[in-house]
Amino acid sequence: MYPSETMRGSWASGSQGRVGHPILSIPGVEHVRFVRASALRTLPIPWPRCQDLDDSCCSVPEKDDFVISVSHIWSYAAHPDPLGEKTRLIQELVEKALAQHKPLGQALVFFDFLGMPQQPFAN
Repeated sequence: MYPSETMRGSWASGSQGRVGHPILSIPGVEHVRFVRASALRTLPIPWPRCQDLDDSCCSVPEKDDFVISVSHIWSYAAHPDPLGEKTRLIQELVEKALAQHKPLGQALVFFDFLGMPQQPFAN
């Protein structure tokens, strides 16, 4: 299920009294998933498509969270890194950003392949 009913509800209402991140005011963001930076190292290689990603790896940004957006060239049409060649570098760059910025809240990553549904959409 994507996004989970639990996540959808929390995005819309700022669940349990939590204050939402400013990014949540962007139209359409309710269809985007943000991966916990701590979950990047636990993902299988190659990284799964957004719709195949376990909900436990994702979170809705809150006020003090640090959101990192990753953008890079896809060398292949169906997957940005099917051999996992960029995975370690992306993880290291995220960790360096966290060490430098020391976020108050959790660190979340937007990576298009992990954050937006990818084709094929149905099995």
